[in-house]
Amino acid sequence: MPPALWTIRAVLDGDEAAVGQHRYDELASQEDLDAYAQWLKGAIVRGSYIGLFAESRNEVIAGAGMLLLQWGPTRGDSNPMRARIVNVWTRPDWRRNGIATDLVQNLLAQAEMIGIRTIGLASTPASEALYRSLGFESYLAEMVRRRR
Repeated sequence: MPPALWTIRAVLDGDEAAVGQHRYDELASQEDLDAYAQWLKGAIVRGSYIGLFAESRNEVIAGAGMLLLQWGPTRGDSNPMRARIVNVWTRPDWRRNGIATDLVQNLLAQAEMIGIRTIGLASTPASEALYRSLGFESYLAEMVRRRR
């Protein structure tokens, strides 16, 4: 599909379910989808989630989001805010047209405008080249602890 056939718009209050569908695969439980949508609604209203959709003919074909995090100053970055890129998704028939690149570049520009210098994300082998082309580099391994 030619790139001229899409437009970019902000994710708005009311778009939570669509973002949730991008975040989770088809095996997600309704409980997970509902919990994420409820949390996201508040994050959008508070301004701690900045999301973008790419649309063609009034249909969402891609999306990406950025969480703004109160992280605290760290060595080399006195700004207490960080960001994390999340929910990057493109409909399969629209992939490889530069849409995800456009969305993430837009989010990076917004982060820069508000002074955020440190931005993280999780990548898959399929998305690693995209993120490297935007200046991301491998970082220390992440660990997680979850209580059940």
